[in-house]
Amino acid sequence: MMSSNSIKLNSANFDYYILRVTPSTELEQIASKLATLREFDATGKYLVLECGAKPDMSQFTSYLRKIDDIAAKFALEVKFIAANQFISADQIDGRAVINLPATLQSKPILNQTLLIEEPVRSGIRIENDGDIIVTSLVSHNAEIIASGNIHVYGDCRGRVLAGNGGNKKAKIFVARFNAELISIAGIYRVIEDKLPDNLHNKAVQIFLDEKERLNIIPLAV
Repeated sequence: MMSSNSIKLNSANFDYYILRVTPSTELEQIASKLATLREFDATGKYLVLECGAKPDMSQFTSYLRKIDDIAAKFALEVKFIAANQFISADQIDGRAVINLPATLQSKPILNQTLLIEEPVRSGIRIENDGDIIVTSLVSHNAEIIASGNIHVYGDCRGRVLAGNGGNKKAKIFVARFNAELISIAGIYRVIEDKLPDNLHNKAVQIFLDEKERLNIIPLAV
């Protein structure tokens, strides 16, 4: 979910990551995202929590402390809360509410490309806020989930879900297509029957058309 490239606050001397949450964000998702961050950055310490929707303030402190507990397991700390149209208090639970630099407000560092250079084996799940590039194979019963595009440069036999979170412009590109499930922005198709010869084990592009139908077309190589 997160990138190993940190961005520095203009008014402080530490590197931080933005953790964006909405009322539908589950604690298990947060744990998965922080685990991914720790995989790719062994030294990062601070998080700035950003709300992507209006929180229920009567429960927000309790929710924040649960995030604290998860973050602590990965040696991370929620240092500040980001001010935006949903959060206007000066502080919440002892943490300052800060204005992020304007250049960052529309480009949070979560939306970075995640590069996977080894096979994604059966039973493995990879998730990222941004694009995912897999240079090897995706095995049967493996799962790739991205808020952006997905590129698989090897054999793809698992489940590939692009546009997670509602991005209907996301696309999937596969070098050898034999997936068991494809999805863009929650619109999915289970591949149960044998694909046509021009698609099976061939390079394909998958996208939503103007009527929000999944299209699988051969990709010229």
